[in-house]
Amino acid sequence: MLLYLEFVLLYISLFYRSSVASECRSSFSVTDHVLTGHVMRTLNHKSFESCTFSCELEPQCFSVNYISLGKTCQLNDATKEYFPGDLVKQKGAFYVGMVIRSYNPCASMRCENGGTCVSSPSLECKCLKGFSGLRCESYDPCVSMRCENGGTCVLSPSLKCKCLKGFSGPLCQSKRVFIKRVIFTPSAIHSTRGVVR
Repeated sequence: MLLYLEFVLLYISLFYRSSVASECRSSFSVTDHVLTGHVMRTLNHKSFESCTFSCELEPQCFSVNYISLGKTCQLNDATKEYFPGDLVKQKGAFYVGMVIRSYNPCASMRCENGGTCVSSPSLECKCLKGFSGLRCESYDPCVSMRCENGGTCVLSPSLKCKCLKGFSGPLCQSKRVFIKRVIFTPSAIHSTRGVVR
């Protein structure tokens, strides 16, 4: 049985042609290793051929872990090329990347609110202005508020700019000018400070 499995793995590694694309692609197995954290389905009592065929039929399957003891087949939704740190040693098992389709890491990263998935140098969503979070799920309305002269946007009780001392206006765009007024009265002279806006 082990000799037969080695032959099948060699065949997959060298001669398997993609039916989706017209290019010849190779897939190499990694013995005594499995890809962890990406198993989308586990099938028990499967032959290796049945395991790889099950992956070919599943659109989101890009690799398999096959554990000889127990004939356990694990269908993965990722590959070791994008997640090399998730490939771990496991005696009596082997990992095989599928050649039937290419893995697109952005297929599993659903960016929200117009964000765009990028996979290099790492998998992340590039968010539009005003949005943040792992998948651009958070909106910050202060991004559209351009407070000037060191003013800060506040959301309570409504969206407005909190101005530093000496500035005023909806966006803190006006500088306050202080002048001194003198009021004359017959009995005394009073001095007051006033603000001109």
